[in-house]
Amino acid sequence: MAQNPRLLILPLAALLLFGLFACTALDVSRTEGLHSRSEPTQKYVPAASVVDRFNLAVEIDAATGVFTLKRGKKAVTFVAGAREAFFGGRVSWLSAPVQLREGELFIPRDGVDLLTTQLMNKRVSWSYEGGVFGLEREGKPEGAQTGALRRVPASFDIDAIIIDAGHGGSDPGGVGIGGVKEKDIVLSIAQELKRELVRKHRQREIIITREQDVFVSLEDRGEVANGVNPDKNPIFISIHANASFENKTYGFETYFLTLDPVSEEAREVAQMENSVFTPEIENYSDYTRQIMHRIIDVEYRRESIKLADLIQKRLAAHIGAESSDRGVKSAFFYVLKAAKMPAVLVEIGFVTNSDESNRLLQPEYRKKISRGIAEGIEDFIVLFQRTEGFTKSD
Repeated sequence: MAQNPRLLILPLAALLLFGLFACTALDVSRTEGLHSRSEPTQKYVPAASVVDRFNLAVEIDAATGVFTLKRGKKAVTFVAGAREAFFGGRVSWLSAPVQLREGELFIPRDGVDLLTTQLMNKRVSWSYEGGVFGLEREGKPEGAQTGALRRVPASFDIDAIIIDAGHGGSDPGGVGIGGVKEKDIVLSIAQELKRELVRKHRQREIIITREQDVFVSLEDRGEVANGVNPDKNPIFISIHANASFENKTYGFETYFLTLDPVSEEAREVAQMENSVFTPEIENYSDYTRQIMHRIIDVEYRRESIKLADLIQKRLAAHIGAESSDRGVKSAFFYVLKAAKMPAVLVEIGFVTNSDESNRLLQPEYRKKISRGIAEGIEDFIVLFQRTEGFTKSD
């Protein structure tokens, strides 16, 4: 494609309707005729209504889910799924996160107040009722509906954990020293992790994408995860082993999903893990629809980063002295994109390093890895409960 999807300046319809997202204009300064299809709560306002009323320009970064509303030289930037709003070199915390629901973007009411104050140079009295955004007389008090509502899950618990053993069957994954196969190592660790979690968390649903040496497509792994009731606040952990042309390379690392990798090395890891998936983009509309799905993925990015960080820390505590802590990284993994929930991919070591390959063949070492991942998951569960689904500060 000639266009660079990293930065698209589009009408807000791009965020609201997949069909309209196919627009390719790069300097559209306003939207026309956009109306809300639904109002998830009276405490939120469709962004399209605000853009329409004040004739705002919209700028979208598809890779990060960042969108900026502009009027002249002034701008306010929001992040889908987050509470931060940025303007004039400052940051303000909204009462609730910006939401994407069925492709439509909603801003909490105090976010609308922030927009009017920063972009219009004055506090504007407004109302949103019956799907209509309107301005009230200058100086008239705002209605009682302008209060804020925190968005919180129905439950503050993680009631489902999906464990994904990478590769399998006809797909061996990385093949290392002595013919050791990634698919066998990660299946053993995934099975041990499931036993560990079932033993400690009988009240939670523990699912594994494959119990045997069989091939499961990346799409099917996502379907397994997405088949879980979202009210259970599921999380997804995909387990892999790394490979490198440099046989001295070793260590463990944990990834979360981003469109662009954090480094060239991360890109190579993602390319290897994605190698069994060959998407065919038939037309530009399909391509832009994929970009939209990547924006929606941002809703889970904060949770995924925290989950990756906690797992990495626990792995370091269990195997750091024997291996090397390579840290938390980001890249575009199809298996993570497929799971619409907090999701991470754990690379537990390099099968191409002779010492690490030998360690990975030892049952006790694999148990250490499983315990580390399990404890990281447990830390995330505690944090999720304490922050009421990340709606309160830690």
